[in-house]
Amino acid sequence: MVWKNVFHQRINELWERAKDRDYRLTLESYARRIGTTRSALRGWLAGKGQPDAEGFVRVAAAEDVSLPWLLGDRREFKEYSPQERALLQRFRCLSDIHKEDICAFVDRYYEQDVPAARVEKKTIS
Repeated sequence: MVWKNVFHQRINELWERAKDRDYRLTLESYARRIGTTRSALRGWLAGKGQPDAEGFVRVAAAEDVSLPWLLGDRREFKEYSPQERALLQRFRCLSDIHKEDICAFVDRYYEQDVPAARVEKKTIS
């Protein structure tokens, strides 16, 4: 049951980050945001119980973290900046053809800003 302990740690970390972003955040409003009740969240934070499969998905989606990380993946967690998050949300709403256009546009700037990228691209091809 190592994953239960890891979930307990991760949900506490997410709660602390949420409070850091909004010091007025209450346990009840945070619970609503992640799709659960205040009492269920209190149990999770205390290490007593965990959500069902749908609950894990709701928490991960609400906090924009991956399920593997939430369940115990030990790799470093990188929080997106507000600018990165906004860009990703907009990109996801685009049609496939527009996504291709944006990727081509970004590749041109990437090659200009990161000279090593040209070398890596050539060796990959």
